[in-house]
Amino acid sequence: MPIGFLALTTATCVNRLPEQDLRIVGATPDAKLSVELLWKEFESNPAAARSKYFGKVVEITGSATRVGDDVPTDRYVLFAQSGELGVRANLLDEQAAEILAKTKEDPRVTLKCYCEGINGNLILKSCVRH
Repeated sequence: MPIGFLALTTATCVNRLPEQDLRIVGATPDAKLSVELLWKEFESNPAAARSKYFGKVVEITGSATRVGDDVPTDRYVLFAQSGELGVRANLLDEQAAEILAKTKEDPRVTLKCYCEGINGNLILKSCVRH
């Protein structure tokens, strides 16, 4: 079996993104949409939405309903959509304190993130203010 084929096969099996990816800072969004529209796409057809957005850079805008604390593993902004579930934007450590402080003052926020997919919440990673 050629090595290139093996590398391609392995690359397509990835189902998780790194928690912190600094490339997001200079990345150009593949899609710009509201939090509500992104949630609806995943809610109506999770497989199609994952195929469309997994690993892609999305720019989302919405009103945060909850923010985490500035401690490791709790640096996030949540946009509730269905009860306790919603879009969870895990923040890039380098910008987390600033994003959390500003979002507490004004819950309307635009973030640029890598989209991982839905697992209860719709998970976005390495989010930065945009």
